[in-house]
Amino acid sequence: MYDSAMPPQDSTLARPGTRILLRATKYDGTAHWIQPFRVRSDDGNLLVADYRARAPIFTSRGEFRSPYDSRVYFWRDRWYNVFRLSRPGADISLWYCNVTTPPLLEGCQLTYVDLDLDVAVRPDGLIQFLDEDEFEAHQRKYGYPEHVIEQAEKAALEVAELARQNAFPFCLR
Repeated sequence: MYDSAMPPQDSTLARPGTRILLRATKYDGTAHWIQPFRVRSDDGNLLVADYRARAPIFTSRGEFRSPYDSRVYFWRDRWYNVFRLSRPGADISLWYCNVTTPPLLEGCQLTYVDLDLDVAVRPDGLIQFLDEDEFEAHQRKYGYPEHVIEQAEKAALEVAELARQNAFPFCLR
């Protein structure tokens, strides 16, 4: 089970060009998905990585291959990450934001707990809150502490506000 009393701290920096493996779990520690990335940059707080379309993603439901190239932003001090999705050779299609615990980088593995809530942001400005029913169900199933629920809800609202302001990383450049 995730110990959320203190956000994870790590001093490991990922070197640009290296590969890392994302291992996302549910709150009880069960595997949710595993996805490979190539590091673009890491300043100690913001790790930026890329995923190439059609590379395998291993989920609790089986293997998946996304049709999108992704640029992904993982902040070590935030309760969300942002996937900037585009079809190969095309403009941005969508920003997909996962509400999660702050990530921890250990060696070549990046881990976090997926907290179910997601926010989709389209280039035309449409913002959608997703999986609220799953978030409610998992609060009961996994016994999310009140501060985890509050952080998750706050993170979803923060992401939506950044998108409304066209703030980084929600820019079309």
